[in-house]
Amino acid sequence: MTNIYIISGPAGVGKSTTSTQLAKQFKQSAYIEGDLLHHMVVGGYLQPWESEASLTLTWENIADLSINFVQARKHVIIDYVAFPEEVETFSQKIYSQVKHVEIKYVVLRVEPKELIRRDASREKDHQMGARCLELAEMFARKKIDQRFVYDTTTIHPTDLNEVLLTIRNHSRFIY
Repeated sequence: MTNIYIISGPAGVGKSTTSTQLAKQFKQSAYIEGDLLHHMVVGGYLQPWESEASLTLTWENIADLSINFVQARKHVIIDYVAFPEEVETFSQKIYSQVKHVEIKYVVLRVEPKELIRRDASREKDHQMGARCLELAEMFARKKIDQRFVYDTTTIHPTDLNEVLLTIRNHSRFIY
């Protein structure tokens, strides 16, 4: 069976690090960075939180790519801010077109102080500052089913293998 992993959470939480390392664990995999797809729009570009149409287009493109990769028997790892309503729409499209696929939804979470520390350690061009905390608050307000939330506050980056094993093997993340 092929899996799709949606690795989500606020900016600075470790989505990209976790996603790229997870993708490397599979013999056949594809890594979809949602921000790259969103930034393909040049004329008329708006931030995803400023335009529902832009956000919808990004998710449609993520779904279409995921379907193509799954049909090619690749595990798909998606690195993007994904709220439950987006995951629901995405899942409906995937399950309507592809059989024998399992979707896992993981919302990485860290305490605010650690989130700010991690963001500050990123390359200057990738730092989000206050936006990290805004997104963390948005996730908290969404009241996401706790089975999808994975708190990595106390996990050191050198212990990433523990995180990857949990994501791969724990059924609580199955959407």
